[in-house]
Formats: sequence, C-alpha cells, structure tokens
Amino acid sequence: MAGNPKVLFSSVFKPFAEADNLYSRLDSKIELFHNQITKYQGIFSPRIHYHTFGLHAIANNLGEASVVLDYPTLDLFIQEIRKGYDYVGIGSITPNFNKVKRMTEEIRKHSPQSKIVIGGFCAMIPDLKQLLDVDYVCVGEGISFMKELLGKPPEFCFRQPDMLSETRELLGVPFFWGDYHPFIAVGLGCPYACDFCCPSHFFGKKHIKLLPTGERIFQEIVRLGKKFRTSSFGLGGDDNFLADPERARQLREQVVKSGMQIKLFLFASADLLAQWEPEQLAEMGASVIWIGRESRSAPYGKNRGIDLKALIDRLREVGIKVILSSILLFDFHTKENIWADVEDHLACRPAFSQFAFYSPMPGSPLYQRMKSEGKLLENIPFEEWHSFKQPWFIHPEFTLTEAEKIQERAYLDDFYRLGPSIVRLIRDELEGYLRMRESGNPRLRDRAEFFAKDFARYRAILRACESLVPKPEMREQAREIRARLEQVTKKIGIIENVGALGLYGFGRFREFRTRHFGDAIQPKTKITYYPG
Repeated sequence: MAGNPKVLFSSVFKPFAEADNLYSRLDSKIELFHNQITKYQGIFSPRIHYHTFGLHAIANNLGEASVVLDYPTLDLFIQEIRKGYDYVGIGSITPNFNKVKRMTEEIRKHSPQSKIVIGGFCAMIPDLKQLLDVDYVCVGEGISFMKELLGKPPEFCFRQPDMLSETRELLGVPFFWGDYHPFIAVGLGCPYACDFCCPSHFFGKKHIKLLPTGERIFQEIVRLGKKFRTSSFGLGGDDNFLADPERARQLREQVVKSGMQIKLFLFASADLLAQWEPEQLAEMGASVIWIGRESRSAPYGKNRGIDLKALIDRLREVGIKVILSSILLFDFHTKENIWADVEDHLACRPAFSQFAFYSPMPGSPLYQRMKSEGKLLENIPFEEWHSFKQPWFIHPEFTLTEAEKIQERAYLDDFYRLGPSIVRLIRDELEGYLRMRESGNPRLRDRAEFFAKDFARYRAILRACESLVPKPEMREQAREIRARLEQVTKKIGIIENVGALGLYGFGRFREFRTRHFGDAIQPKTKITYYPG
C-alpha cells in the first residue's frame, strides 16, 4: 500500500453489564474472575480489568503507526473514526456481536473510505460478511494478517507491548494506587484441539510461540517488572504453556539463575504438569495454574490416568494455587451423575473454580456437530452465547432454566463449602510456606520468605472475612487458617485489626451499593499510540 496508512484498532464500546438490551446483558461483565472464576462470591470476588491484549500485540508489531482504543464509549469511537482512518480493526467475542454491528454502521456513516477488519472470536461466526458490512475477517493470528493487508511481508519477530491487568476492587476496597500485573503474550493456542475449545481451533490447532525461548520471556519479566514495580505476571495467549517443555525449562533456569522470586499465572494441561516436579514449577515462579479438568468421564487424553486431586495437593505443598475448570452439560450428563462430577471437582479443593457449560462456539467441532444434529437454538441472540447463564442448545436431560440453576448451585456449593477464593489462596500460600521453610533447597526456603512478606496483610484480610462471610462454617474456615498463620508468625496486631475493621466497612458498603445500584464496574477507556 502506497504512503503511510492510518490504522485504528478498537475493542467494542462500553458500557457493559447493563440491563438486558440490544447491546448488553447483566451477566456479561467484562471480567474473567467476577464473571467466571469467582462468580457468585460477591464482595470476595476480585474485580480485575484487562487491556484488549490482541489489539495491542498487533499494533506493536505492525510496523506502521497505529492507535488502539480500549473500551471507548460509542461517542468517543465515533469521534475517533471521523479522523479518517484507512483501516479500522475491531476485536470482539461473539456475545458482543450487536456492538460490532453498530460500530460498523457508524464507520460506514462517518468514514466511508475506511476498510473494516473484524477479528477475535466474533470472526468465527458463520457467514459474518453476509451479516455485517465489513471488508475483511481475520480468523487466527492477526499480526501476519494485518501486515499482509498493508502490503508487507507477514514475518515478524514479536515485540511485547506494555499491556496489563489492573485490580479495581477487592473486598469492596477501590484500588486507586494502580495495582498492575503485566500480561506477557508468550504464545497462542493449544495443539490438543479439544472439541469445545474455541482458542485452539481459532489458531488452527497450532501452538504458536510468540516468545520462542525462555530467555526472551525472562527478559520481558525483568523489563516489565522494573517498569511497573511488580513481581506478578500473566503468561497469556498460550493455552498450554508446558506444551513446549524446552522453553519452560529455559525459563526456570533463567529465573533460578537470577535469584528473583516472582509470581506467574499460566495455563497447563494435567498430563504435562504431571511430568514436572512441583518444586521445579515453584522454582520457575509458578503461582497460579489453570487446569482444564472438564469431567472425570470425558474422553480427553490430557487427563487420562491423572489423579487430579493428588496433583493439586502436591502443587499446594509448594504454594501453587489452581484454577480448576469443569464443564457442565456434556451429552452424558444426567440429573444424577452431574452432581457426582461436581463433587469430584470439589474434592480437589482448588483455590478457584470455573463451571462452564459445554459450549458450541462457532468454529469449534462441537458447534459443527450440534448444528448437524439440529441441537442449536439459533433464535437465541448472540449476546446470550456464552457459558455462564443458560445454554443455547438442546440437552436431552435439562431445560435451559434447569441448566442455569445447576450451574448456580455448583458455584454456590464451591463458595459455601470451600470458602471464598481469597481465603483459599491464603490457605495454599500458608501451606507452601510451612512446607518450603524447612526445605533443603535454599531456593524454596527463599520462596517461603517471599510468601511471608504478605502475611501481615493476610491476617487483616482473614479477620475481615470472618465477619463478612455469610455462613458460620465459612467463618470457622477463615478463623482456623488465621489461627494457623498466627501460630507460625505472630498474633494479629492493633494496626492489622484496624485494617480489618476498615475492610469490613468497605465490604458492607459494597454489599449495600450492589444491592441498590448493581455491581457493574466499567473498564477504563484508554487510548494508546504506537509509532510503528
């Protein structure tokens, strides 16, 4: 393309989680934890927002000046497109289809010369170009796609942008001081290609390494850690980080050699985790690992022969917290055996839980199968095509309302019986501290002391949770963990008790606000300029 093209990338517009209307649903909060992992935990659910990672990754590797809009209002988006961009790329998931549609209409109205590109999982909707007036649809890795569109060679050496998750609120306390956790785009996709997995099939069942070596990942950890003064990082985009064991070993070696203690969030399948000693993962800095359990009866090879409870217990011994994800409404689920599946999940005592429906998202083999079997309820709007309220397909055993109630009960059983996830997180770090402080491995002893730096804050949090939890059994759980913590450190002090009182006040005030005004927290609008 001649000249220097003007390129804009944008997420869909806010607000989110409004009362059911053309563009939004109350249950569509744009938050991984509050909407999926700690659903129904109320004030105990961390409120975290994220940059639109894919758009920043493309913009920083395009080789042309570009602009990224994170969560604009519709008015701001219109104001921006009036500047006359040559290309406007919109990244979205399927439930935001009508927002994408409105944005394309506004582009045609205010900037008719602009070429419109649609990416993200929304791009997998069949016949999208017949539903929307767009020029290009990008399914798969977007950097090469956009470079070719601009007449450039598709090859690139990935440059990590500065993109983050940001904690907005916890226990009702608003975070005004900028609690940032860099997101490092180490790769894309997963080669396992489970039938329901939209990311795996979106990237053609490939494991794409954006940062191909452990050294490159570690360099970004050091750079971003210094810039944002943090030791906590997400290794994202890559849905099975340990699928490249050499890269993971290199990262561990780099972290150990540096002497740094860090906290890494990553995704890994159970079969690959079982090939590592938990101590090695702790040395690497693994702090939270997402494991797809799915179901004890599901025929996925990644879990075959793995005792998940024993695996999670071993990870807990070195302070590694697990997000355990299970699927409800497999074809084989009945009103009886589905609860055995939930009980099997709860027996693993994970720090965090997800109970998602077996979701036939466009582009997945599951979607194609259910469509061919006539099971899809295609009259249900795309805004309701997500895994956390009601299904949009026919199940032989459950109505849509029954399915919703089952999911709600699974989440509530997890919350009421295992306690708030924030309490479980403290439990697991305390367990890791108690085991590692006596280790013959100096690296693990150092990690125990790294955990101990948070114990004063944890004592105050536990004390507040004892008063905020809704059931006596949950109160006893929090009290027991605090007692164990005080036994190995020190008794809760005056300052910590004052802090706990403050947390209690904020928590009750958040409950009042939620009850009377709703609990939606809108993501911040951000405009980022990339020089190319």
